[in-house]
Amino acid sequence: MAGKIQTMIPQYGELNRIYRDYIDNYAFSFDRQKFISDFYQEYNDMKSFEAAILELVLDKQKEQYTLILNSLKTEIEKSIQAYEIRPLSDRAIERACYQHLERYSLEIEAQLDVTRSLSKPLNEANNRYDSIGYREHTAEEEKQTEKEYERCKAEYDKEKAKLNELYDLQKAARKEAFQYMKNRCADIYRQSCLFLDILKKYIPDGNRQEEPRKPVSPQETTTEQHEYFSMKLLSLIHEVCVGEQFEEISAPDFYANMNLQPCNCKLKTKPREKIRVCYLIFLMSEKLPKQDRDKWKTGILELLDIDDSYYKSKYKEPVSDFPSDSNQNFAKEMEHIFR
Repeated sequence: MAGKIQTMIPQYGELNRIYRDYIDNYAFSFDRQKFISDFYQEYNDMKSFEAAILELVLDKQKEQYTLILNSLKTEIEKSIQAYEIRPLSDRAIERACYQHLERYSLEIEAQLDVTRSLSKPLNEANNRYDSIGYREHTAEEEKQTEKEYERCKAEYDKEKAKLNELYDLQKAARKEAFQYMKNRCADIYRQSCLFLDILKKYIPDGNRQEEPRKPVSPQETTTEQHEYFSMKLLSLIHEVCVGEQFEEISAPDFYANMNLQPCNCKLKTKPREKIRVCYLIFLMSEKLPKQDRDKWKTGILELLDIDDSYYKSKYKEPVSDFPSDSNQNFAKEMEHIFR
């Protein structure tokens, strides 16, 4: 699935070339309309898109996946910009589809003339062959009349078969034209904006202009931008713990909460899961340098509404001498992540 993200880059590149040629030259064709429609059908699932990003993040080093995601982000931004400059018109699409629909009309007309021209000789040969029995004739004359009829019929059948084949091709072309008649550019524009919002959660743009808000201290600003844990580690934890120890939350929001960054969606512990969450906090804190450990631990306990005294008395229960089955299973799952 991670390969889907890399495949999207050249696909968006081709989409942008189509848009740019239309903007610059008003050039458009049915094949391009078909590409646009197929593109929309292939890439219209937000959940699948985000799942592919997560798999990419787990599969690649940070420098690699950041480069890939930035490349995709650039192509998506170009697509959005092109649509806002000059969206593809319904009229251009209808014209391209009708041209495709009628693409065999001239060939059919020409072949119809050929077929009709052979119809008269065939009828005459057939009449001669049918009437020969009603008059005196030689065996040789009957044989020649039959051969002439068979020759005319073979020529006619051959050309009629070509005509029928063209009719079949025209029927298929008309069906295809009507299948791709709908203008999907506005749909692609909307989904591209959503894709961009998802991407920005993983590769936030430090230069993006924010809306005016109340001043924050330099210390607060530094805290907001600090990354305690990588997306790679947090994606693994998210996969195991969200829905079990934590209420449902998206991977980007989980990343922001765990790094104590601003987020509209607050991370919440599920009922009867505090002990296991405390053990997770302990394991995560051990991955941090000493100068960050206490600061992060204090922040995450406050975020999750866990009292410090409760944490200190409970965090080792999953690995105590007599852990419950659920605690023991959780400790094994964490071992796979943190080993």
